[in-house]
Amino acid sequence: MRFRHVFCIVTLFTLMMSVLSPSAHADSWRPPKPTVTYESAALDARFIVTSSGRSDTLFACSGTMYLKETGNSDWTKAWSKPLQNRLSPVHALVANGGWRVVTFDNYYSVGYGDEVVVFYDEKGELIKKYSLESLLSETELKQVPRSVSSRWWRSKATIEESLGLLKVEVAQRQNQQRWSKLILFNLLDGEMIPR
Repeated sequence: MRFRHVFCIVTLFTLMMSVLSPSAHADSWRPPKPTVTYESAALDARFIVTSSGRSDTLFACSGTMYLKETGNSDWTKAWSKPLQNRLSPVHALVANGGWRVVTFDNYYSVGYGDEVVVFYDEKGELIKKYSLESLLSETELKQVPRSVSSRWWRSKATIEESLGLLKVEVAQRQNQQRWSKLILFNLLDGEMIPR
């Protein structure tokens, strides 16, 4: 009788917590690919991310930039450096000519860590990096869709070459309503542009 009573209380508590807590969905991650290639819109710069697949090593991933000169089909290695990410970035954008690379998020934990947005210069040197907490207010953070391991904050990101901008649309959700918040960054210095 006592066991049944404890079982009922635990079951009721579990049901109440699942109803009262914000919904989180289970994640399913495949291991990161050993190499992923990103190209600029003009197809004149190619950025290759190489991951060791192990987050316990000092430099788990590196990036290598290759450039193609006009009228030439050969690629020239411009730089190769360790990246800021613990294991691998989830996505990257490359500016035409390879003068900037922007990586997004950490593999297995989108929206967490200090590497949510990372800017690299034409030599692969770190310009600036951001956590999601530094980009959004507390209220906006609460409105980002979540799963068990991640905050799925980025709905779209593009480089506007003519303006020298990175445009990022941040997914926001409350109850059944969905919308996006636009964040702009200056590609030159990686600074967020106030709006």
